[in-house]
Amino acid sequence: MRLFALFVVLLLLPMPGKTQISGEMLDLKDCVRIALENNVDLRTSQNLARIAELNVTGSYSNILPSIDASASGARLKFGESTYLADVPLGPPDSAGNVQYEQRTVTTGARSRNSYSASLSINQNIFDGGYWWNNIRMNKVRDKASKQDLEFSENQVIKQVSQYYYDMLKNVNLLEVYSQAVQRSQDQLDRSQSMYEIGSVAQVDVYRSQVNLGQDRIRYLNQKNTVNRSQQFLNLAMGRDPLMEIRVDTTVTFEPRKVTLEELLELSFEYQPALRSQELNVKAQEFAVALAKSAYWPSVGARFRYSRDNEQLEKVYSDFDQNWSYSIGLGLSWNLFNGFADRVNVQKSQITLKNTKLELEDYKRALRSDIRHLYNTYEAIIEIVEINEKNLQAAREEYRLASERYRLGSGTSLELREAQVNLTEAEQVLVAAKYNAIITYIELYEAAGKVKEAIIL
Repeated sequence: MRLFALFVVLLLLPMPGKTQISGEMLDLKDCVRIALENNVDLRTSQNLARIAELNVTGSYSNILPSIDASASGARLKFGESTYLADVPLGPPDSAGNVQYEQRTVTTGARSRNSYSASLSINQNIFDGGYWWNNIRMNKVRDKASKQDLEFSENQVIKQVSQYYYDMLKNVNLLEVYSQAVQRSQDQLDRSQSMYEIGSVAQVDVYRSQVNLGQDRIRYLNQKNTVNRSQQFLNLAMGRDPLMEIRVDTTVTFEPRKVTLEELLELSFEYQPALRSQELNVKAQEFAVALAKSAYWPSVGARFRYSRDNEQLEKVYSDFDQNWSYSIGLGLSWNLFNGFADRVNVQKSQITLKNTKLELEDYKRALRSDIRHLYNTYEAIIEIVEINEKNLQAAREEYRLASERYRLGSGTSLELREAQVNLTEAEQVLVAAKYNAIITYIELYEAAGKVKEAIIL
């Protein structure tokens, strides 16, 4: 009785019709465009690339002159003071000699105004190569940041494409399970009719009811999977995960032939992460040169023009008076600072070695990833070809089993086995086709050509 009650509950569940996914209709280009506008990681990479551009501009400060202007005004007040001073005892004698005597001198309180204005220019002439190596290093880092930005864009495109085709796969699998439910419903109706005329036993009706219930459960589970894949796609696009989406389920799959050698060649030329690491090695070479610049002296030129007077108006008038200027060269050379310069050079050289090691390790990992994805893609292509033949055989098996059961020469168990085989063949083929598309996109993302893979 409990089993019969379960059958009744399952039969009362709404029958799935033609699979429909409500919401906004989006194709892959729409999804990618939305993601490129909203993705937080990508926007962060864009900000970092902008910072790198500003660092290039800032690196020119070491070669361009620095100009400073200043103006000041003050009221100076001195109190009464006593001090020792050499005081002349009289006028010079005939030989021009003057006799002095040290006496205590007292000055009264006094005050005066003081106004000044000045302009200073300092120009770096030589600093051991620091300024030009700093400019070149920041230019290289700017290029590396642009490669990092391109890598982030490729990652976003790959992720959105994965979720988009995963949703397509799940929607098509939902259609497969919907057809399985319909076949089970047709079989239940047939069994019921045959039981009523005495062609089959009542147990066949019960088996058909069980089969229908199982297929409905699979359908409902797959419907939840579709909803979950829709949420993942929304999150990848930076949108509310509960927004409804519709996708075009008529996407066709055509296997594309690629060679491992071609993909490896593309990756070493276009993979932005690899090019970024190569640029980081070059930037670190400039960083070593920067550290070595401390061994050299630095030479600079300076010019200063100033005006001073107790009256403010004379600072800004009578320009032929109350002025002074200075022009000079300066040289400084750090001869010893406790081995700090030497340590900095050695640390920079070690960092350069580590950067080169990281580059070689990434190249090996990239080759390995591409080979693995290529082998996976080739295997899936073969699986697709095999399952296309399996599906044809499963359809024929199901047709024959249905005919035998109708004629009374076959059993319900044989028919159910044929039905399960047909559903499994449809499910495997759908999954394989979309897994092939997803793997193909992953493969071309590893090669740095993901945009070409999805024809954006």
